[in-house]
Amino acid sequence: MSEYSLSALFPPLRLLLLGYGHVAQALLPLLASRCEWLGNELGIHPVISGIGTRSRGYYIHHQGIDVNVLLHEKNPLDWFCGASSRIDNAEAFIQAGKAVGASILVELTTLNPHNGQPALMHIRNALQARLDVITANKGPVAYAQSELQSLARYHNVQFRFEATVMDGLPLINLAQFTLPAVGIRSFRALLNTTSSLVLSMIEQGYSLDEAIARAQQLGIAETDPWYDLDGWDAAMKTTILANTLLQGELTPQMIEREGIRDLTPDDICAASSAGTPIRLVSQANRTHGVLIAEVRPRKINKDDILQLGKGTTGVISLETEAMGAITLVEHESAVLQTAYGVLSDLVTVLRNRYAAR
Repeated sequence: MSEYSLSALFPPLRLLLLGYGHVAQALLPLLASRCEWLGNELGIHPVISGIGTRSRGYYIHHQGIDVNVLLHEKNPLDWFCGASSRIDNAEAFIQAGKAVGASILVELTTLNPHNGQPALMHIRNALQARLDVITANKGPVAYAQSELQSLARYHNVQFRFEATVMDGLPLINLAQFTLPAVGIRSFRALLNTTSSLVLSMIEQGYSLDEAIARAQQLGIAETDPWYDLDGWDAAMKTTILANTLLQGELTPQMIEREGIRDLTPDDICAASSAGTPIRLVSQANRTHGVLIAEVRPRKINKDDILQLGKGTTGVISLETEAMGAITLVEHESAVLQTAYGVLSDLVTVLRNRYAAR
């Protein structure tokens, strides 16, 4: 019996996908490849009950489509839309998904760095509809984490966001589930891939413009790279980590932020030649009970653990009361790792459901 046939024996887990960019397109085959594991470990097989995008609209399939079936199509999105009913807007999409039995919204829409909208509104609506929500979108979490977590508790559902900071690296889940009462005092991290790559390429002799163009060719830098290079991406991630690991109540505007825009190639190359490369460092700690968080370019000393951050490698070092320093490294991050972060949250949601029974 095939893996698909075996997985279909288990009850369906009906999912709504909001957003169909690179992460969603990587998530579908990852889900399909893990169907047997999900069936054996959690007793479910995933089906897609709805897909919504800003450009194509919102569609609900009343029976739901198994991910394996969907992936056999040349263009899964086109096929799903053609086989489904169109819904007027995102709010109606969530309600219609709930009506056909969907229990989890996977929110993967485009980031709005200014206020997290409209993703923030979508997540609020889903939580109020008593759907569990998983997101890889930094905006809603950075601007409204406390509110959304309170809303989830009030409606007895879950809100998870592992993939918002370091893709699939089990950072937030690590702190929550495997380091209870460890007493995290501070963290230092390299959280922005674009700035690390651009700086390393300048060290190799590229001009700033050449380094940006090359990073864009590699699919690392956005069309407008300055959101990353001016430190806003790192500031949003730092906000999420400070609020999650250090029980803060910060917003991105409260992070002391300085990007790499004003660094000269001579300064960058001289620091690298001296063995102390400059990188965009995120850090946060409590001083006299006050939470201080910042993002700024810093020279990385030769004996600093952040020296592990070569190229697009991400690094975070946690300083704890009970375990000393704990360092996590993500090598050469890609969209598949972000999709895995979403999958790991899906597993966490299901395990928490079973534990609550």
